[in-house]
Amino acid sequence: MTAPAILVATAQQARRASATAAGMGMTALLVTAPEACARLGPGYLLEAVRQAGSPPALLDCGSDPGWAMLALRLGWRDLHLAGPPHALAPIAAMAAARGARFHAALPAAFDLAADPAGLAPWLARHGAAGLSPPPGSR
Repeated sequence: MTAPAILVATAQQARRASATAAGMGMTALLVTAPEACARLGPGYLLEAVRQAGSPPALLDCGSDPGWAMLALRLGWRDLHLAGPPHALAPIAAMAAARGARFHAALPAAFDLAADPAGLAPWLARHGAAGLSPPPGSR
């Protein structure tokens, strides 16, 4: 079973999501909001994850391979990039060469920005206590 995924776009949201899940005895996968990488940059988002206690996290790079390459250089271990297969193959190869994981698809995730008050009830319904971090997470 995989950890429940929570969509986050800021350091505050990452800390809140991680703390709420931990307080309920579970691990959550933080997934960056699609526009967050281009708006805030992979460095800020990596620091946001660190400030949240370094839970498992997946960076959504949108469809820009430049963000994905920078994210790999900065130390992201899990990332997603949208695009045609011929454009994704080089990024997937770069990720593998750095010991990172390329995710062809994003998991369904709770959108914390859209429903801040609904996180704990959603985790209670969709999470399971004692989950391990997904493979490839920090």
